[in-house]
Amino acid sequence: MKTLIAGYRPYELGIFKDTQPEAEVLKQFMREKVRAYAETGTEWFIIQGYTGIEFYAAEAIMDLREEYGFKFSVLKPFHKFDDRYKEDDQLKLNRILEASDFHNFVFNRPYESPKMFRMINQFLIEHSDQALIVFDEEVESKTRFIYEQMLEFQENNPYNIERIQFDEINAFIDSAYER
Repeated sequence: MKTLIAGYRPYELGIFKDTQPEAEVLKQFMREKVRAYAETGTEWFIIQGYTGIEFYAAEAIMDLREEYGFKFSVLKPFHKFDDRYKEDDQLKLNRILEASDFHNFVFNRPYESPKMFRMINQFLIEHSDQALIVFDEEVESKTRFIYEQMLEFQENNPYNIERIQFDEINAFIDSAYER
């Protein structure tokens, strides 16, 4: 089973530093989700290498993969997609790439047009069995595009989509503080 993970960038969530409590909560939340997917048969986790949810998931994946024996892939969208990342984020991405079992580009060239994003999303969806996506329709985001493509794909194909909304994250926070 191959699980694609996608979601918000940190700035879309009002997170501007990894030291913010919100970032730590999301890291813990993604750790629980990765663990649950590993326990139910995920053999490969796939991310694109975007900051935010994907980085938080990557940390969990790197921490848990020895325990569960799954693999980890980073399929960057195209060459130079991360050129605008701050130096800190570029270093994190490089650590993630070094730790991955496989990494490559969906397009083996730089960005050319907005059409590429739809093709990238389609490729990722077609090469995974299911998706874990953090997306709440109340908060606009580019994540909407891949989510809508997942729904389109699901109409004619067996494809499980677990969409995480903010209510679920808030419930996680509430239960974490009740302990």
